[in-house]
This record gives sequence, C-alpha cells and structure tokens, in this order.
Amino acid sequence: MTTIFRLPVDVGSEWTDVLVPKDSELVWTSVEFGRFITYWSHPGDPATAVDEPRKLRTDSLPLALGADPGNTVRGVSGLPGAIAFMKNDRLLWVYRQPAEPPASNPTPAE
Repeated sequence: MTTIFRLPVDVGSEWTDVLVPKDSELVWTSVEFGRFITYWSHPGDPATAVDEPRKLRTDSLPLALGADPGNTVRGVSGLPGAIAFMKNDRLLWVYRQPAEPPASNPTPAE
C-alpha cells in the first residue's frame, strides 16, 4: 500500500530538519498563507512512524526578476545530492542524508 503524508513546514533560507515516514519521497508542495505544505508518498499504511529525517530549505529562483532571460544562472543547494522542487517563484531544496554503511564486524581478540 502507498500512503500520502501531509506535512506543513516553516522553512526558510537555512536548512530545517523535519521528520517523515520511512522511505518517503516528496511528490507535491503548495504554499498556503506563506507556509509550505509538503506531501510525501511512502510505502505502508497511515500509522507508519514519522521518524526518518530530511533537511529542507528555500531559495529564490536562480534568475532574478528583470534579469536577461538569456543568462544562465544556477542555484546551489549547499549539500550534495539535494533535489530542487519549484513552486511559483521559490525553490524548495530537499536533502536526504545517505544511509550509514553497516558496521563491520571486528575480528575477535585472541
């Protein structure tokens, strides 16, 4: 089963930590009264624990108002692997921290 999780967030230009259900992916965002409302798709039922961290931050679009549209300007997330979602004149960066590799089994002392 796939479930949608709705999460209102107060997010700005600094990275904000949020918790979402395990293996969630952002599928939509809207802006209501200046606040981002995020929608996350995840496997499982609505009772799935909300315990997997993500980092979010906003940015203005890479091309400033009134700038020459022929210019190529790039936005920068600041974290490797962050994904950008566009909503009106804002970017919402989403960062999922990579999973830690499994701990290796140390050789027992003899």
